[in-house]
Amino acid sequence: MAPPASSAARRPAVRNAPAPRRPPLRLFESAPRARHRSRRRPTMLIASVLIVGSLLSVVVADDVVAQGQIRLANTQRLAAVALIQQKQLQVAVAQLSAPQIVVIKARQLGMVSPTQFVDLPSVPLNVALPVPNTGQSSSAKTPPTTP
Repeated sequence: MAPPASSAARRPAVRNAPAPRRPPLRLFESAPRARHRSRRRPTMLIASVLIVGSLLSVVVADDVVAQGQIRLANTQRLAAVALIQQKQLQVAVAQLSAPQIVVIKARQLGMVSPTQFVDLPSVPLNVALPVPNTGQSSSAKTPPTTP
C-alpha cells in the first residue's frame, strides 16, 4: 500500500496570480461631502443645545427641590422649638393660676378676705328678661312687670 499523499503534494506547485481588483460598483452617486456637512451641522448644534439645556434645567430643578427641603427642615425644627416653649408657658400659666397662688398674690397686693358672703339669686336661663326702662322720669320707680 502506498503512503497517503500529503496535502502539499496534492496542491498544485504553481500559485495562481490574484485576480485584478475590480472598481467598486456604484449604483448611486454620493452627494458631495461639503453640502451634506452643511445640512448636518445646524441639526447637531440644535440637538446639542437642547440636550445641554435639558440637563441644566434638571440640575436647576434639583437645586430648587433641595433648597425647599432645607427650608422645610428648618421650619419643622422651629415649629418643634415653638411647641416646646408653648407647653412650658402653658405649665407656667397653670401654676400661676392655681387658687392658692392667686390668694397669696392678692394678700401681697393688700387685699383682705371678705367678712360676709352674699349669694346672688339664681335666674332661670330659659325665661327672657324684661326690657329695662331707660327713660328719665321724675315719678317713683316701679318694678318691671314680667310677662
